[in-house]
Amino acid sequence: MFGENVTVLNLNEKAIHVGSIYKIGGAIIQITQPREPCYKFGVKFGNQDILEQFVNNGLSGTYAKVLKPGFIKKGDRLQLIKQAKNSLNIHQFFKLIFSVNKNKVLLNKIANNTAIPLDKRKELCSV
Repeated sequence: MFGENVTVLNLNEKAIHVGSIYKIGGAIIQITQPREPCYKFGVKFGNQDILEQFVNNGLSGTYAKVLKPGFIKKGDRLQLIKQAKNSLNIHQFFKLIFSVNKNKVLLNKIANNTAIPLDKRKELCSV
């Protein structure tokens, strides 16, 4: 419905850490950042107020970088291969993006996490 490439049942944004590496089917992926709503989300629902509801809900989903392409199919499980060290989780990252007062400890974790795209790190941390 929202243009997902993969939908994971019971995804827990508080348990998924930026930089962690997972296997799903034959593919290997690395978690990079939370999804952020844009105006197109509001257009889809015919109401821009939905964006605020999405942000307040805090269940963003996540973007991932493909490290090793592979086929996946319905029923494949997301299996943790390598947990990121000293990283923030997707829920923390998503809340930080929309917070007025940015948590310096979390910003430092973003600045030093090369799994996060450089443009996002620059946007948040002036890296």
